[in-house]
Amino acid sequence: MKKQFYFFLALVLIGLASCTYPTYTTVEGETCKFNKKSIYLTVKQNEWNFDNDAKQFYAHFDLPELTAAIYNYGNYSLHREYNTDTDKAYQVALPQSTFCVEEVDDGNGGTEYVYYTQMVDYRVGIGYVEVQVTNSDYFYSATNPEAMTFHLQLIY
Repeated sequence: MKKQFYFFLALVLIGLASCTYPTYTTVEGETCKFNKKSIYLTVKQNEWNFDNDAKQFYAHFDLPELTAAIYNYGNYSLHREYNTDTDKAYQVALPQSTFCVEEVDDGNGGTEYVYYTQMVDYRVGIGYVEVQVTNSDYFYSATNPEAMTFHLQLIY
């Protein structure tokens, strides 16, 4: 029984010793076993495209940093950032739903209010990120959505 225990212990130790993990040295000289990348994406108001089939606005970003390995084995998240480059900056994770109201002409010389929900969401693929803006009931004003800044975080 004692021989079997030592044999099993030896196998476990050999198995543990054979595991290798990539290690990296940070700027501070610490060793870490993961990578991270932070990418900011900005869409100006005039850069939104409209998809007539899906009835939504979208912005497409080609990102060679989003490799097949990161897509398959890493982690990613996209946040919308408000007040970028100020001390009041904050982020909201996507998807984001915002309840909106817009004053419109009622056709009789007056105004009425239209209430709708705006959904900002995204899709990720190898080499790209696409952000979509969809309004409920497909209610869109005559202009594109406002300019938006997004923060993509990759951990791999």
